Amino acid sequence: MMKYFFEVVKYDDNLPGKVLMQHKPGKRCDTNLHWHKELEFVYMINGTLEVRINGNSFQINDNEFYFCNSEEIHITNAPDKNKVIKYIVILLSYEYLRPFFKKIDSINFSMNNSAKQKLIPLFKEMIKYAESDDSFKTLNMKSVMMKIYHILLSECSVYKKNAFSLNVPEKFIYAKKIIEYIGSNYVDDISLKEMADMVGLSPAYFSQYFKSITETSPIQYLNLVRLDHALSDMLNYNESVTQASMNNGFASVKAFIEICKKVYGCTPVQYKKRYGNN
Repeated sequence: MMKYFFEVVKYDDNLPGKVLMQHKPGKRCDTNLHWHKELEFVYMINGTLEVRINGNSFQINDNEFYFCNSEEIHITNAPDKNKVIKYIVILLSYEYLRPFFKKIDSINFSMNNSAKQKLIPLFKEMIKYAESDDSFKTLNMKSVMMKIYHILLSECSVYKKNAFSLNVPEKFIYAKKIIEYIGSNYVDDISLKEMADMVGLSPAYFSQYFKSITETSPIQYLNLVRLDHALSDMLNYNESVTQASMNNGFASVKAFIEICKKVYGCTPVQYKKRYGNN
């Protein structure tokens, strides 16, 4: 549906990031090209993922991981769509590092063998805590995060050749700016003219340009982002159709239902019944 996607990460309570345990069929592990502000580790417990980061492709298998710097465009794909694979995703706040390293915007992080050997035991430790029933497991998880942060800063930081360069093709810069704006402001009333004005283009030219990059029009993309968040709120927070519609920028409940039917061939309620247990 969306060729590119800017992800706004909602952090876990009392953690400078988010930890996700994934255990699902390969067909549900495929993603669109996306990016986010957070640093990302994905450690494979059992299975295989094909990964592409800024155009570089590789594969991770059992006891291997990949790492994404802030705002790097990446995508994952499971070669075996039917096999159930298990992995952990650790998303770390980039901004959390700023008080510890004032020039954080001038560096990237590069993995080396020494750091990899130290990180893998920490990922296993994080898995143990994430799967624990301990009421205070968040304290242990935060402790592991701090150790990961320390390894990144002390062993993996390298200065960028150009501190202001973007890890995206030049033609994508305008679209990236608008996609990030939509990702942070989708609940507001955003017009095509407003988006075009932000990048200094006419609405007609901007719409044509944006579609050439994302394969959707700006307004279609905005509604797809709203749809994704609204359905997520229904599944994860048990919000009603009305609540999810109002909280995610739709003009009306009818608009939410119509877009859901157009994209998924079912109403939001039917979607929740179909995927609620997953």
